[in-house]
Amino acid sequence: MQAFMSKQVPLFITARFRSGSTLLWHIFDQAKGYHAYYEPCHDNLLAHIRYTLPMDSHRGVQSYWASYQNQLPLIENRHQPEFGLSRLLLEAHESWDELKFYLQSLLQSAAPAIPVLQFNRIDFRLPWIRTHFPTARIVHLYRDSRDSYFSMTRHLAPEAADNPGQGHVYDLLEWSVALAEYFPFLADPGIQSLYERHYYFWKLSYLMGRRCSDLSLSYDADFRDNPALGLEKLSQAGYLDSRQIDDLGPLIQPQSSGQWAERYAESWFQTIEKRCEQMLDELGLNAYFGRLPLAEIKKQHAAAWSRYEGLSLNDPARSLLMEYSRQRSEVTRLLFLVRNGSKDCSDSP
Repeated sequence: MQAFMSKQVPLFITARFRSGSTLLWHIFDQAKGYHAYYEPCHDNLLAHIRYTLPMDSHRGVQSYWASYQNQLPLIENRHQPEFGLSRLLLEAHESWDELKFYLQSLLQSAAPAIPVLQFNRIDFRLPWIRTHFPTARIVHLYRDSRDSYFSMTRHLAPEAADNPGQGHVYDLLEWSVALAEYFPFLADPGIQSLYERHYYFWKLSYLMGRRCSDLSLSYDADFRDNPALGLEKLSQAGYLDSRQIDDLGPLIQPQSSGQWAERYAESWFQTIEKRCEQMLDELGLNAYFGRLPLAEIKKQHAAAWSRYEGLSLNDPARSLLMEYSRQRSEVTRLLFLVRNGSKDCSDSP
């Protein structure tokens, strides 16, 4: 068994939305000797720190934001909404000093504890993380694509969930706009459902995570089906003190699986997944994403990529995303005031 790692080594957790990343963060948040940050690249981080309470589905979580409470000046000075909306693909050779210094500040502020940063927005930035944080260890978590999709869309009416242009609390449409210049098939009018968008992101995230992480965990196999296995793997990798496993085990209360069958036939998923897999094969992404820079993949599969020339989105779309982010911060504040019975929603935070 590998020895428990040094306190100097930070952990970066990467996962898609609704994949169990809150559970993994909660484990480290409750473990002794760790300082665990929740979603430090969220574009509306400050608004959420001030106003957002835990979701009912995140069982046992009392607060997402306790680790930030003594660091609000740092967040106010260094966090940028762009961290959650722009440059969602960052490759090893690229520079983004503002993001680098912000994350470095969080790591330093965690001392003397082991810093743990949980993200749902760095899954296409792992080569950049590898280059700029070479001592960090990356833990990747993934969940069954269909289960995570149903968890993300269960609140929508069926006709809305099937609409590829549907606005969505987990940003599938916004990510499609932000990444269309790199993956122009996301702007293809031939996309027929929201699940098609989800599956592209899910598969690309899976490929990058498996190929660029130090440890890749399955929510289904390592936490849902065998609650002790994930903790054991974290301990064996040296990321979790084995003496704490017994105390942390009760935190794992697995979500059920297969609920998508309540709404969709398996053939519906299979048809979409087959079409997406064929596209990812033709473009060379299944074989090389996470192994080669995107420019090299495109060069090697130029004929397949050429069908999308002129289909990308432009700068005004990014401006719209930023304005949308600012509006969401205000909505977050107003919802908080409504929930708490405030009569004056014009008060500044």
